[in-house]
Amino acid sequence: MSAHIEPVAITQTVLDACEHLDTASLSDALDSLGINGGLPGIVSQVPGTRCVGVAFTVQYEAVDTPRAFKGAANYIDHVPCGAVIVSSNAGRHDCTVWGDIMTHFALANGIKGTVIDGVARDIDTVIRCNYPLFSRGRFMQSAKNRAQLKAVQVPVVIDGVTVRPGDLLVCDGSGCVVIPQQLAAEVVRRAQAVEQTERSIIEAISTGSTLENARSTYRYDQPWLTDAEKVSVGERP
Repeated sequence: MSAHIEPVAITQTVLDACEHLDTASLSDALDSLGINGGLPGIVSQVPGTRCVGVAFTVQYEAVDTPRAFKGAANYIDHVPCGAVIVSSNAGRHDCTVWGDIMTHFALANGIKGTVIDGVARDIDTVIRCNYPLFSRGRFMQSAKNRAQLKAVQVPVVIDGVTVRPGDLLVCDGSGCVVIPQQLAAEVVRRAQAVEQTERSIIEAISTGSTLENARSTYRYDQPWLTDAEKVSVGERP
């Protein structure tokens, strides 16, 4: 039996910090904790966009009664401002669960972005709106009579990675990463250290250091160590 996980509210400080962190650094921070948070195969459909927010999860399933319109998108009326929608359509490529109407609604209501385990349509409109949309691909065929809403605000599993309501989502040009809400502050702290380590290495090689020496000096084997932690183990800050 899996342990019950108590929800923890993600602070605005953590959300603000993530606006300045990339998914690669956050993934490295998760690696340091033995957690796999990347969502393989889900990529940006609107170049140059990114999003940060708490997960509002949506679970779809195949229709049980063909030709019965289900209004499967109406859940969006209940998505809070600042959320990132995580929509699980079992990775299906034959029907979409996102399009232009939902994009306009999301923009009008402060929704930060959408992550789809599946495909989306009306991509030209989504690009014109500059809305952060991340999915497995693009396909124009509607979900009407093909997929129906099963549940909202339940854990969803994408390629073995569980996304729970309230988890932290960060998405950029490298993909999407989910951070368990109870670990968000620690992951952000470690990701900030990763980025500082990489800045130090880049500065060193730009002034003549070899890559090997720079990586050794700044502990690239454990880039999530802070300068103080590196000093404590006898390494140069």
